Amino acid sequence: MQKLKWQYKTLISDVPDAFGPSVAQRLTVRLLGGVDQDQTVDIKLECLDNLTDLVKRFGREVESEHERIMTVVLKQLPHERVVVRKRAATCLGSVAVVVSESLLNRLAVHLLQKISESPPPDVVRTLIQTIGTISRTVGYRLGRHLDSIVPLFFQFCGDPEDESLHTEAADELRENCFQGFESFVMRCPREVTPHLSGIISVSLQYIKYDPNYSYGDDEDGDEDVDMDEEYEEEFSDDEGGASDDDDTSWKVRRSAIKVLKAVIECRSELPDEVYNRCPDELIARFKEREENVRTDVVGCFSKLLEAAYSAGGSAARVGAGGGGGRSGGGRGRGGDAGVHQYYHPHTRETPKGMEERQKVALTALKSKLGAIVKASDKQLKGKSHKTIVAIFQMLRTLCVVLGGGLDAHMPNLIESTHRCLQDKNQSLKLEALLFLRLSMEKHPPFVFHATVQESIKHVTACVKEDWYKIIAEALRVVGSIIKIVRPLSVETDAMVDDFAFQPLVQPLYDAIYPRLSAHDIDQEIKECAITSMGLLLAHLSSDLNNQLPEVLGLLMDRLGNEMTRMATLKALAAVSVSPLKVDLKPILPSATEELAQFLRQQSRPLKQTTLETLLALIGSNHAQMTQALFSLLLKESAALVTDADLHLAHLSLKMSCLILEVSPKSAEAVRVEVLPRALELSTSPLLQGLALASLLNLFKILVGINHKGMGFDDLLGALQNGVENGGDRLQKQAIGNIARGMGVLCAPTNDPARNKKVARLVEDMQGKDSKDGKEDNRKHLALLVIGELGRQSDLSRVKNLQGIILGRFEGENEERKTGAGYSLGHVAFGNMPMYLPGILDAFERSVKHQYLLLSSLKEVIVCHANTPGLEFGPYVDQVLPHLFQHCTSDEEGVRNMVAECLGVLTSMHPQRLVPELLKLPGDKPNPLTLWTLATSLKYCMAGNAPVEELSPHMESFLEMMNNDDLDVKKAALLMVNAAVHHQPFLVSELLPGQIIPALYTTVELKLERIVDLGPFKHKVDDGEPLRKAALSCIDTILDNLPNRLDIGTLMPYLAKGTGDSKPDVQMLCHQIVSKISEYSPGGVLGSLNSLIEPLEKTCNKQVKAEQVGTEVERANDLIRSALRCVVAISKIDEIEVSHKFTEFMERLHRKDRLVNMMASIKSERTLEG
Repeated sequence: MQKLKWQYKTLISDVPDAFGPSVAQRLTVRLLGGVDQDQTVDIKLECLDNLTDLVKRFGREVESEHERIMTVVLKQLPHERVVVRKRAATCLGSVAVVVSESLLNRLAVHLLQKISESPPPDVVRTLIQTIGTISRTVGYRLGRHLDSIVPLFFQFCGDPEDESLHTEAADELRENCFQGFESFVMRCPREVTPHLSGIISVSLQYIKYDPNYSYGDDEDGDEDVDMDEEYEEEFSDDEGGASDDDDTSWKVRRSAIKVLKAVIECRSELPDEVYNRCPDELIARFKEREENVRTDVVGCFSKLLEAAYSAGGSAARVGAGGGGGRSGGGRGRGGDAGVHQYYHPHTRETPKGMEERQKVALTALKSKLGAIVKASDKQLKGKSHKTIVAIFQMLRTLCVVLGGGLDAHMPNLIESTHRCLQDKNQSLKLEALLFLRLSMEKHPPFVFHATVQESIKHVTACVKEDWYKIIAEALRVVGSIIKIVRPLSVETDAMVDDFAFQPLVQPLYDAIYPRLSAHDIDQEIKECAITSMGLLLAHLSSDLNNQLPEVLGLLMDRLGNEMTRMATLKALAAVSVSPLKVDLKPILPSATEELAQFLRQQSRPLKQTTLETLLALIGSNHAQMTQALFSLLLKESAALVTDADLHLAHLSLKMSCLILEVSPKSAEAVRVEVLPRALELSTSPLLQGLALASLLNLFKILVGINHKGMGFDDLLGALQNGVENGGDRLQKQAIGNIARGMGVLCAPTNDPARNKKVARLVEDMQGKDSKDGKEDNRKHLALLVIGELGRQSDLSRVKNLQGIILGRFEGENEERKTGAGYSLGHVAFGNMPMYLPGILDAFERSVKHQYLLLSSLKEVIVCHANTPGLEFGPYVDQVLPHLFQHCTSDEEGVRNMVAECLGVLTSMHPQRLVPELLKLPGDKPNPLTLWTLATSLKYCMAGNAPVEELSPHMESFLEMMNNDDLDVKKAALLMVNAAVHHQPFLVSELLPGQIIPALYTTVELKLERIVDLGPFKHKVDDGEPLRKAALSCIDTILDNLPNRLDIGTLMPYLAKGTGDSKPDVQMLCHQIVSKISEYSPGGVLGSLNSLIEPLEKTCNKQVKAEQVGTEVERANDLIRSALRCVVAISKIDEIEVSHKFTEFMERLHRKDRLVNMMASIKSERTLEG
């Protein structure tokens, strides 16, 4: 056997997969014989070693031998030799990955039973070590045994002060226990929850477990900063402590740190357990003598900072900036008297509306800021490059979390940073530059004025380095320095000259110019040099008059290069908007012509950036641009005015408007090039948002210029022709947009012209319904245009206008009746005293038109809400009785319209409305009234919800989630969904105790009944809409308040939902599981076995022969949804340890159709980033 050792090893590692099963079967029998029967320890060890390797590679191929392998190897655990026991434990760890659930359960029970029999101490340690090894490899499969395992691990971790346990064997056992804890925290979130407090406690004890070294009284941090030398001296003397080679306690400390890191990352919904107990202990351990452990301590503290930042529930992870040049954003803040606001994201105060938990966490961190910086600065002065890199990364995270906040400490930190910039270690220099740049972006400029000259010396030296990453980052820092020495004031839009920057201009220029002018350099350096030079010109060009022509020439060269044109465009935009009014005349014609050509390129980012740059150039340099240049730009940009890309259309129209404003003579070019496309765009049903706003602005400018062929009548006729020529193909949305355009044209005209048009419109909208598409469109358009004009001006002089519009409520054309409701509301907005009473009176006279009247009332209310400074208060008391009267209407559409009105009114006048909403249900709540109440709150949440007024009553409102009426329950779920999405802080504290339990109950709600349809019977599930609504809420909570969800508790509900009989429910569960796979992969691993069966059933779903068209597409959509979930799960780290999932994937890959679908899904994920 000994002679065959290397042959076996080679065979196991190199045998082709095709021969694996037969070879593995034979080898398993021989190796088990060697383990079980051979008395020679060396042979036994080699057999265990080879068996471990074999199980790792071919474990699933020898399933018939699993039980025997487990039995034989278990016999080796009491062996007299320690090395045999360790090899056996390692082998069982590998076996646990591939055995079935029943065998794994037997293994765990056997180990626990043996421990309970009180065997000799060395055997107990082996058994605990075996459980620890299994926990580390497949901890997520041991959830049912945690109540037995975790207390045992606590027991065998022991007391860190017990000197009898300061042995290598005890340390190895502890390390195994902590590795088990880490696995449980990450993989068994639900089962480990009762034990978390104890796990945190024992971990905090052992992060300072260092029996071979006494830190003495250096807690205050006054010890020599050169700790590496100190430790070297301490442990070079064998007297008084063990040598470093004999000391294994650092492994225990490191494994304990990893447990805390896992708790912080995976269980951020437990703030008290984390923020109250961990910060001080972690800060104190920055002095850790072992470098690897020390960097883990700092990394763990960084994770704590991120967790504090997201304590309010945001799913976003904190980024501390990186080599790619991106940096955190933020808001400017109002400073003290005499201090300007800057375009620097250095927010200090907690963002408005931030949850109290986050405020508390950040406040606690700020109170420890002195200790954090003191401990960090000491490490920065040390010699361990790895530690200093970790400290810089942590400080960057701290800057992001606190939005700066290091003003008082910055001089010391900058001094240490300068020292690191002189170090020879390249990685260290890069981290120092990253920290320096981020700190400059997060703090007010004056913080750096005292040290900026020294910073320039060191940073410009880095620009001359050889490594491209350091050069590029140093150039970015130069850009930040430029904004520091002469910042731009937000308040005055002028440069702040409160610092003597003049002596610094030349050194900054000398640092950038060589890199800008060089050709044979890295692409990233080129882009950074262009960006920095753009900032230099934008902020300091007043002191660069002699160099300006040469620099502009270089920028033109870079503009012509495909690789550098994007960076150059952005630089030119920055220079153009500078308040220094940089003279671009030397390059303006050629640059403009070059940019015009870019608009023909295929690249969308290039076209977008080009248009943005042109807007900046035209806005600041139009006086130096010729009519020919404007015509060229209008001609080239006109092709982008389509509904194929509405954002590019918006930018192109915006540029046309700007050109007309600065050069009215360009109107003819607009008429020829732009107007035809603009009119075509106006008929598109896709037109909306910024593109629509820019189109309306163009019409407004054109009617004001009154150019030949583009006067009031010309434009009005062109728009009207678009409606008439569209016929039946023209959609309602397009008619609405054209009406808005006509309203904009009429607004600035004189009264006679407007009155004439109004009279024509009134004439058009009268008459009987017809089946002629053109005639229908004309009537519909007339109603909408009257509404637009009524919103802008008082139309009370039009005789019987309200009566005419009310008359349009009759007839069969639903779109026209809707248009009449819209028009009536807008006309009433133009003269409330005259028209509002007429609408309210009509409620009493016209019972069958209640919905249309309510829609008119809604338009009145919404117009007031969208008009700043306009009060609806005087009319609230007139309107409310009519709204409350219809709260119990049998028509859902009527109740929905009432709810929308009440929702908007609540946002506008919360003090008046909230008490009324509370009284609305009365003593005996009507389900219809409750539905209206819940729906009105949903609409309120989507707008500017009055958080202060609603917050005390949310608990009462949420009781509707438990109402017996299914419609009320669904409306309440939709209200919660809107609240979590738009006003998360309003419901955050109510999620764990009230909302989430109700959601879990609803997710399981099935209300099936049989409907007799005569020839056949049909099964209906009334619970399906509620399950979908509840899952949608959970999905929204995961997006906005993930820290409020206990993933371990949620997963069983999702596993059950993936097997739901309704496809829509399954697809929602697939979507949620996919998100959790990224957010909390341990939760998915812990429930993986329960997910595989329903997912496989869905993936293998066959399209029935009788299914056609949309039915086939929906069936395929369901399969794709399940496969997306499978692909997301497959990306989880360590997913390969799941034997069941690996086999599941193998089965899927045997079906070409599914393989192709998965390949397509993976491509989509790659494109999405």
